[in-house]
Amino acid sequence: MTETSGTSGASIGLEGLTKRYPGSPRPAVDSVTLEIKAGETVVLVGPSGCGKSTTLKMINRLIEPTGGRIRINGEDVTDTDPVKLRRTVGYAVRSAGLFPHMTVAQNIALVPRMAGWGKARIEDRVEELLDLVGLDPGEFRGRYPGQLSGGQQQRVGVARALAADPPVLLMDEPFGALDPITRDRLQDELIRLQRELRKTIVFVTHDFDEAIKLGDRIAVLRERSHIAQFDTPEAILTNPADDFVSGFVGAGAALKRLNLTRVRDVEITGYPTVTVDDSLQEIFNRLRGSGTNEVLLLDRRGRPYKWLRRGDLMRAKGSLARAGTPVSDTVSRDATLRDALAAVLTDNAGRVAVTGRRGEYTGVVDMGTLMNSVHELLEADRVEAAAHQHEPEGIRAARTHAEQEAAGRGERKA
Repeated sequence: MTETSGTSGASIGLEGLTKRYPGSPRPAVDSVTLEIKAGETVVLVGPSGCGKSTTLKMINRLIEPTGGRIRINGEDVTDTDPVKLRRTVGYAVRSAGLFPHMTVAQNIALVPRMAGWGKARIEDRVEELLDLVGLDPGEFRGRYPGQLSGGQQQRVGVARALAADPPVLLMDEPFGALDPITRDRLQDELIRLQRELRKTIVFVTHDFDEAIKLGDRIAVLRERSHIAQFDTPEAILTNPADDFVSGFVGAGAALKRLNLTRVRDVEITGYPTVTVDDSLQEIFNRLRGSGTNEVLLLDRRGRPYKWLRRGDLMRAKGSLARAGTPVSDTVSRDATLRDALAAVLTDNAGRVAVTGRRGEYTGVVDMGTLMNSVHELLEADRVEAAAHQHEPEGIRAARTHAEQEAAGRGERKA
């Protein structure tokens, strides 16, 4: 697909943003100051009740702040019409929040219709967005939310949030109610969409692994949304600011860094493939000439269907209907190496098929490639730890202070 044209991201500035509820002795959100660059994904992560969702909702004034300022592209929107503001800020929530009495197309068209778009433009936009989030417009346009799976509903929710082409997209635990496999795939889809659209995304989660996978930068929040550390995932994993942040990182920081590398960044190899329309003899010939002990059977749309071994073909008796092992899992090019490693271990066969945006086969990643990446990360951590161990105390303290100051300013480390 070619890159989608449209409005790119906008910078967001929060200045002393505060929320006090009547009768509460302390503010729910206490003087948050945060600078978010245009086109980046910033993830707010913290324990339940720390105020991260409240902070998010104050950006589009679903919750009105009691103090501080909100600037979008330098313009102070704190006192503007909140309804007008929300039409320029996309919003996606947990469980999609679709209107059950409206079709998919009507749900997506809601904000453009309120903004006064013409019918033809709205219809074109609905079709464009359904295609963008991986749903066939002809199949899904007229369905109702109750006729969709949870993952499909969430895709429609993202399409609705993007409908009026807003520069800013707010996402409040949008994948939290989904099963792990669907959640991983929608995370990959969001990464792909962001690579094409370059919106400014502010994403709330309590899952640190999700924050590592999605965020250009992560704000780790304490109670009342006090910022414990605001930095890149790499910097937080390798140099957490304090014990509170270390608690979020948890054990196995090197393995967590597998969430920072995508399948597209490592070697994707070819694999012998056949199709369901090939004859048994053609499949035998392909297997014999491949130098491997199995081939990958693709369906009529080019998607991975079954792994076929020589013995499977011997037992096929003229039909592939019951032969072979169904492909249990695949990964996209935007999946992380951690996703790929999990898929390889689940399949227990040392490889996983890589697919394109419509599920079509594009190659294979094997266990050897993944384990090489793990060893490289572990070795890098070992070298870095050894280097820091031999630093003079004064230099180490100065470096740590400089890094914490840079994090407070929101600077990205090289």
